[in-house]
Amino acid sequence: MPVIVRSIQAGLKEGFLWASISTLGLLITTIIDSSYLEIDIMVTGIIWLLAWLLGKMSDTETQIREELQNLAYLDGLTGIYNHRSFHSILDEQLLRAKIENKSLALLMLDVDYFKYYNDAYGHQKGDEVLRTIAKLIEENTKHIGFCARYGGEEFSVIIPDCNKECGLEIGELIRQAVEKTDFKGANILPKGRLTVSVGVVCFPESADSKEQLIQKADEAMYKAKYTSKNKVELYYSVLDEMSHSLQDKEKDLLNSLRTLLMVVNAKDRYTYGHSERVMHYASQIGTRLALWEWEIQELTVGALLHDIGKIEISREVLNKPGKLTPEEWEAVKQHPMWGADMIRPISSLGGAVDIVLYHHENFDGSGYPNALKGEEIPLGARILRVVDSFDAMTTNRPYKDALSMKQALEELNKYKGIHYDPEVVEVFTRYIIDTGIIAEKALN
Repeated sequence: MPVIVRSIQAGLKEGFLWASISTLGLLITTIIDSSYLEIDIMVTGIIWLLAWLLGKMSDTETQIREELQNLAYLDGLTGIYNHRSFHSILDEQLLRAKIENKSLALLMLDVDYFKYYNDAYGHQKGDEVLRTIAKLIEENTKHIGFCARYGGEEFSVIIPDCNKECGLEIGELIRQAVEKTDFKGANILPKGRLTVSVGVVCFPESADSKEQLIQKADEAMYKAKYTSKNKVELYYSVLDEMSHSLQDKEKDLLNSLRTLLMVVNAKDRYTYGHSERVMHYASQIGTRLALWEWEIQELTVGALLHDIGKIEISREVLNKPGKLTPEEWEAVKQHPMWGADMIRPISSLGGAVDIVLYHHENFDGSGYPNALKGEEIPLGARILRVVDSFDAMTTNRPYKDALSMKQALEELNKYKGIHYDPEVVEVFTRYIIDTGIIAEKALN
C-alpha cells in the first residue's frame, strides 16, 4: 500500500524508493520465516511493476500540469512572462509598493526598425531576434525585477523598490546590451545595428495607478522611438510640470484637458502621437530661434493642445477617407477656436491660447479663422503652422498616403512666403537635415 500511495502522490522516484524498502522487507521476512522464495519474487515483481506504472502516470500528469501552467503564464516564443502575467505581477507589485511606501519603476521597450528587419529576412529570423532580446532583458533584470513580452516586438520590465535613477540605469544597461549584440543581417539598418527604445516611468513620482504607469511608460517609449531611437527616455509631461504651480480649480481644469486630449487621440487615429511629435519639433525650432524659456514653454503647451478642439468633431468626419462635404469642412475649420476656448480659463496657459487659435493662419493671409498675415500671426503660431503641416504630410492619413520627408521639405519650401513663414521654414529644414531624421524616417 505505501508503494501505491507514494507512487501516485510523488511520482516514479518516490515509488521506486518505497518499492526498494518493500523488497528489502520481504527479503528479511523470507530469511527469518524460511518462506517460499518463488512467491516473494512474484510479489516483488508486482510491487516494482505497480511502482513503475503508477509513478510514470503521476510524473506524466505533473509534467502536463506544469506545461499547461507555463502556457498560461509564459510567452510561448520567448519563454518570459506573457501579457496576462505582466498585468497580474504589476497589480501585485504596485499594491505592495503602496502598502510599504516604496517606489516602483516600469520600463516599456520597443525594437527599433523591427518591421523592416522582419520584412527583409522573414518571420523566423524575426522570432530569433525576439528570443535573443528577451534573453538579454532577462539577464539584465535577473533577481531585481520581472520581464514580460507585452506584445509583438514590445517588452516590459517591472522593477520593485526602484526610483527614476535606478530605472534609467537598468534601461541603459538593456539598451547597451542589445546594441552590442550582433544580429545577423542588422547591417541593413541605420548604423548597422539592431537597437531598442526604452520608456521609463516611476511610482509614485509620475503615476499612482496601473493604468497611468502603462500609459506614461508607453508615451515615454514612443517619444524615445520617434525623436532618436536607441534611447532611454524618462517620462516627462509639460502639463504635469505646470500643474505643480496651479491652484486646485485650475488643476481640475488641466486634468479635464488631459482627459479630453486622450479622448481626441482615441477618436482620431492620426492625432495619436501627432501632438507629441509636433510638440517635439516646435520646442526644437523655438530653441534654434533663441526664444525665451517661457516662450518655449508656451509653444510646447500650444503644440501639445493644438488639436484639442477636435473633441467637438465626430469620429466619422475625423477618419473619413474621402473628400469632406462643405458642411464637414466648416466644422473642421472651427477646431482652433474651440480649442482656444477650452484652454482660455486656465490663466497659466494664456500664452498658448493664440498659438492654438491661429495655428492654421497662412503667411499670405489666406488661412483661418481670422485671415491674419505675416507678423500679425504670433511667432508661436507660425512655428506650429510649419511643424504641424510637416508632420501631417509625412503621416498616413485616411484620405492620402504620406510623403517622404524629402518631399515634405520640398513642399514647405515651395509654399514659404505663401502658407509658411520663410525664416521658420529655413530653420526647420536645417534642423531636419542636421539631425539626420530624414535617413531614419526613410526606413520606418
